[in-house]
Amino acid sequence: MEPNIFSLTPFFSFIPLVFSYAEIHYHFRYLFPKYYRKLPEIISDVPIRVIKSHSSKLPVLIIIKDSYLFPIDLKKIRIIIFGKGEKISKDFSFDTHLNQKYFSKILTIDINDFKPNQILDVAVDFTIFRNSKEMNFRNDNYAGLYTKNYRCYYSEEPLPYPENWFAGEPHYHSIYTSDQVEFGADLASTKIMAKSIGLSWLFITDHSYDLDDCENSFLKNDPLLPKWKKMLEDAQKNDSKEFRILPGEEVSIGNSKKKNVHLLAINLKEFFEGKGDSAEVWFKNKPQKFLTDIVKWNKEKGESIYPAPRNSQPATRNPQPDSLFIAAHPNEKISFLQKLTLRRGNWHIDDFLQIGIKFLQIINNSNMQSIEDSIHYWKMLLLDGHKFFIIAGNDAHGNFNIMRQIKIPFIKLFSSVEQVFGKFHTVFNYKRNDPIKGIKSGKIIVSNGPFLDFWLEINGKKYPIGSTIHTNKAKIFYETKSTPEFGEIKKIKLFIGDYSKKEEKQILNFQNACELEIPENGYVRMSLSTSKMGKVYTNPVWIR
Repeated sequence: MEPNIFSLTPFFSFIPLVFSYAEIHYHFRYLFPKYYRKLPEIISDVPIRVIKSHSSKLPVLIIIKDSYLFPIDLKKIRIIIFGKGEKISKDFSFDTHLNQKYFSKILTIDINDFKPNQILDVAVDFTIFRNSKEMNFRNDNYAGLYTKNYRCYYSEEPLPYPENWFAGEPHYHSIYTSDQVEFGADLASTKIMAKSIGLSWLFITDHSYDLDDCENSFLKNDPLLPKWKKMLEDAQKNDSKEFRILPGEEVSIGNSKKKNVHLLAINLKEFFEGKGDSAEVWFKNKPQKFLTDIVKWNKEKGESIYPAPRNSQPATRNPQPDSLFIAAHPNEKISFLQKLTLRRGNWHIDDFLQIGIKFLQIINNSNMQSIEDSIHYWKMLLLDGHKFFIIAGNDAHGNFNIMRQIKIPFIKLFSSVEQVFGKFHTVFNYKRNDPIKGIKSGKIIVSNGPFLDFWLEINGKKYPIGSTIHTNKAKIFYETKSTPEFGEIKKIKLFIGDYSKKEEKQILNFQNACELEIPENGYVRMSLSTSKMGKVYTNPVWIR
């Protein structure tokens, strides 16, 4: 049985949509991709980290998608793990006929024989039968991709975050993001993988233009919203005090320039539509709704998208809602084709101010040059006198170790490790694992593993990250921690921003508990680097 053919969708309309896992079956009436196969997508995946103090078993995720188009018999999966001087393998036998849209399973293998604090290389071998013919694949069956072993760090100890610091992934696409070029993983599997690497929460941010689809067609909408409702139910089913999963959507919405930007809308009670850059209809790419509409939409419900000021009591007539809004990758580079075919644009300062948004997800991958560029972008906003908090995520589409993407539509796939689940994450400090209230409190750092916290002290009173102080002198205190995975702490930097001079001063050599002279109006922030590419950026303490 061949997949449905969508001959009216323009070839270039989906060029910019290249996030993994890659959907390989989409084609035109007489044109098939070079990577097209009359097989389901067969994928394995491994977390970037396993923490021995949590579990000595490595979870391996198996996904087989679209076997209803191309039925197979799954016979055997062999997992092979290489460590320093050690090698283990385990066979998992199956006699399973697959003829369904999505199949997933977590296989576990004991790695207790390996010494911790080392990188393990992992390979996953599949044996399947298709039309009585035996076929073998390693890691996946994507055509043209160079197969490398997965790399997973086996850590003796957890991520070095103190009690009441909770790390999580704020930008994640699950199985409910599914269209002509991409799909994600199911939430039950995602939870297992996330806990393995040491996270405590995640936001589901599936595309608004996918959540309004019919269940059997990504080009037709269903006003009853079955996918959105299933996502809500699935999130509630998998949510727990130990590991929080909150539903949300990545809304495609118009900015002040009438271009499509993306807004992470977390824990909304109702669906907010947006499909301007969905590529569902040829050249129909104008924003469906605008940022001003979401402000009106919230006012109708007696809510506000502004965060509550730290240490303040919410007004009784306008209680702080249980929802959260974050500007998604506001400064990402937009290609010419994205601008042309999808009318994509960037967030502008007018957009932030227009809707009062305070949280910017400026880190969207683990590329260090991209991250430094984003931090510079944020610094310039701060020096203009704006109060914006940074958030870090990965925009991962179910990929936990590598991402497999469409590089050139119909021609070429490629793989990368830059947008992998949980690699850079957001860490908040709060009395309990409540991601929305914790983020709104403002005490947030972003990190790929190591820890850095600081506070200013005036006459014995502490002012933590996210606070505002009214003085020109204060003592600074900070706390750091790393693990063997990230190496020794090498550089700790202090930054003092001065609004009147429009400049940021960097201080390298300073002592804990030293007194700082600070400007009348500005901010203080910090960063940390380790010997193994560990990185932390704090949000500021503001000075008014």
